[in-house]
Amino acid sequence: MADETRSKIVFHPDAVGRLDELASEILNNVTSFGPLASPSPIRSEIHPVVQIPSSDIINLEVTQFGVNRMGEEIGRYWNSNGMRVGWEGEKFEQIKSLAHRFEMASPIKDTISEKFLVDAVFKWLRETLERKRSDVLSDYLAGRCADALEKNDIWIPVCRTHSAQDFALGDVEFRTVSKEMMEEWFRKLYPQGIHGPAAEYTVNRERSQIQGRIAVRIKLKAERQKAREVAHAAATEAVGLLRFLSHANWTSKIVSYAVPLGSEHTFQAVELFVKDGAITTSNKSVIEKGPPEWSVDEARAFSPGVLESLQELASNPKRTAFRSDLYEALQLHSRSSIAAAVSHKIVFVIAAIESLLLKNSTEPIQKNLGERMAFIIGNSLEERKEVVANVEEFYRIRSRLIHHGREAAPHDVEVIDKFFFNVWWTFRCLLDQVDRFKSREELLAYLEDKKLS
Repeated sequence: MADETRSKIVFHPDAVGRLDELASEILNNVTSFGPLASPSPIRSEIHPVVQIPSSDIINLEVTQFGVNRMGEEIGRYWNSNGMRVGWEGEKFEQIKSLAHRFEMASPIKDTISEKFLVDAVFKWLRETLERKRSDVLSDYLAGRCADALEKNDIWIPVCRTHSAQDFALGDVEFRTVSKEMMEEWFRKLYPQGIHGPAAEYTVNRERSQIQGRIAVRIKLKAERQKAREVAHAAATEAVGLLRFLSHANWTSKIVSYAVPLGSEHTFQAVELFVKDGAITTSNKSVIEKGPPEWSVDEARAFSPGVLESLQELASNPKRTAFRSDLYEALQLHSRSSIAAAVSHKIVFVIAAIESLLLKNSTEPIQKNLGERMAFIIGNSLEERKEVVANVEEFYRIRSRLIHHGREAAPHDVEVIDKFFFNVWWTFRCLLDQVDRFKSREELLAYLEDKKLS
């Protein structure tokens, strides 16, 4: 019985005609690289994590890759009658280019990954040359893509972050990974139970990182690899926007760990104590630069209305040019809260605020930036003067830190933190006025008029 949920893929005939011609040209460019070389002996003493016996390997298919010093794939081969054949260099780039052109085709755009298509094109080329198939590439890919499309419900856990309430930012949901979900999952993984203290420790460690934490939930129909790529990109953006609630934005002293799990910038110290050339003891410790946990509920209570403003922006970030610019500036700003070095934090903060409040790279930065921030967040003449003075002093410190590599003195840190908070508050005020301005230029014109009024 045919699968009624299977999507039918139909490429435009005008497009596939040329693409099938290119596939035929690539077939004619296959190259033989001579007899198979004997593998060189492995001399590394790196200790393996696990050894998999041949009895546990089922349907193993080996693909040979060629890579450059950057780790980029530059060739692909297979063994044929004792010879190594395939495509390399510019000829292999033609395969990647062909796969990319299919990837951009309207029936499968944003649903099929480039990796899937490169693998499929290579398989078709190889099997066509081996006379195992006689169909054209476009028909083959249409079938492969149709089989690969599936509905995905992907949850990406957020490191050290929890919330008592589920919420959403645009099309992205934030849901808590419950105890019940984890218990059901581990019952499937270990139907015979978990045996031994080492296994229990490993399982409990993994479970403690996920259970009770929030996860970014994305639903989409796509091929598995493409679904993962889209989900992680969406999660990174959504969590970056959510981090605007974190007090890590107000200071250079701490780091936020609220990122998709596995992307956190954690640091460990490892020491080996040696006597007479032999290791006597070892020590491993975590270097914490931020809070061990982050409660979204507490952050919402401390900064009421901020999440709702973020939700309004995320609901349609491209409705106006100003919305789009503010959204992009906030994404840039969000990277400062996860940066460890003060100089790195400074780069992201000033790049974000300058991208929104400066007309171009030629106008005086300190005067214009300071005055514009002052009129956005200052409620009195005295407050505006303080903002302008802080901006001027901050840029002098910035120059010493970035251009001369000097460390920040205690007084410098106070100035930096004040600037960070002023930038955060500026974005906070603009979030509340997201639909007041249609463009960044309109905002700047309004501020200029306000200065002269």
